[in-house]
Amino acid sequence: MRIRHPFAFALVPVAALLTAAGFSTPSAVAPGAPANFTQGIITTRVSLPGNPYDKLLSQIDPTKGNVQAQMQQLAMRMTPAEQQQFQAEAEKINPALVMGAMMLPRKGTIYFRGQEARVSTDGLSYHLENYFDGAKNTGLFLLAAQASPERVAYTYNATSLKKSWQSIVVTEEDYTLKTSTETSLIAGYPSQKATYTLKPGAAAPATNTDNPGEMSQKPVALDVWTSVQIPHMLNFAHPVYVKEKYGITRLVVYFDKERRQKMVYEFASVQLKTITPQDLQIKANTPILDYAKDELQIGMKSLAIMLGGGGLQQSGPSTDDE
Repeated sequence: MRIRHPFAFALVPVAALLTAAGFSTPSAVAPGAPANFTQGIITTRVSLPGNPYDKLLSQIDPTKGNVQAQMQQLAMRMTPAEQQQFQAEAEKINPALVMGAMMLPRKGTIYFRGQEARVSTDGLSYHLENYFDGAKNTGLFLLAAQASPERVAYTYNATSLKKSWQSIVVTEEDYTLKTSTETSLIAGYPSQKATYTLKPGAAAPATNTDNPGEMSQKPVALDVWTSVQIPHMLNFAHPVYVKEKYGITRLVVYFDKERRQKMVYEFASVQLKTITPQDLQIKANTPILDYAKDELQIGMKSLAIMLGGGGLQQSGPSTDDE
């Protein structure tokens, strides 16, 4: 089930979470650096700088319920001038990025121990959990609607899923890698930057990319920060699959040639602590399917939950009384 543009961007969280990497032991680090991360909790955040929907939607907490009402309240706080500015900026945004702003989870939590990890995150319309066992290369995935009882859970084998869920994947065939000596401290961990640039002709444009703001079928470039102290097994939890030797702590994905339309994913905090078996468990509360046998059923249910679970509208904010 290959997912095509423009919905590929909207489904990036699912696609990337299903693309699992193997496990490796981090290299030794310089004295005085923080301890290698082998067990604990990582919090993550996602933003879309320059996207007018980003500031609005980042103020919504889907776990509190009634997303539409929260949006109405935020809209009512906007002055007429602010609404006019919002509408003007929204008209310049590619529709795929509008959908992406609606679908992307803003915050996430990763529980990690040894070769096991569980990711928990919330989008506006869905709650998502993914458990992955790096030793067995298998996992359990849960997707539940925020506004209804609808949910789907299934087991998967990462090797087979990697062949199907490839909406945004960075490969050597399509991208040129440029390493850098530039470093940044991300969530307390020194991280080194690398840049991936889309090769000419690597992706047919979805529209005319000669026009400012137009997007190709693949990101035009990515800046990737990695830390030798973070296991690269955790890269399965990131919104874009990039094959890196060490753990990715920050991703900046550029969707247009001017590099104005972008997505930033990064570690917000890293806490070293003991993780219990309970921390790694997913409570599915629904029959568990098998992706190898039930791919079509899983795909249909997942689309219904992500695109319809919250009753979201793509129009701009309105202060009209109902």
